[in-house]
Amino acid sequence: MKVLNNINSCLNKILKFILIICFSVMTITYFSQIVLRYVFSTGFHWTEELTRYTNIALVMFGSAVISGNRSHINVSVLETIIPQKYVKWAYLLQQLLTIAFFGAAIFYGFDMMKLAGTQVSTNLRISMKIVYGIFPAAFIIMVFQVIVYILNNIFELEKRRGAL
Repeated sequence: MKVLNNINSCLNKILKFILIICFSVMTITYFSQIVLRYVFSTGFHWTEELTRYTNIALVMFGSAVISGNRSHINVSVLETIIPQKYVKWAYLLQQLLTIAFFGAAIFYGFDMMKLAGTQVSTNLRISMKIVYGIFPAAFIIMVFQVIVYILNNIFELEKRRGAL
């Protein structure tokens, strides 16, 4: 379990670094486009596309980081209605449903990549498979983090039972 937690921690550090890079690229690109457009009355034709794709990466990998920290929004009304002894099972059910949703998103993400075929972006001329690949990559990371969360809860429960 310690190995999985270390991998998850390392993965989150890498994702945070990717987020910093994406945000920096977006900021520099937007700023340079504004300066070029309003000061020099010219500009690059590829900046909008680059910022759109980095924004997609920022949102998806940011969601993966949030998923690893259990910071997503949730509706906790179910947790307050059910008896306290069943709350742990409700959390487990939530996490299993989350895995099912992320699994479907992975499947459709790979399907989108297949549909892209040889399509390239208009201005940057990069393969759209790369852009569409952001989605399944982020969802695979989210599934891994949810599995680690579930396993941590199971082993924590086992430890508490053994201590009693």
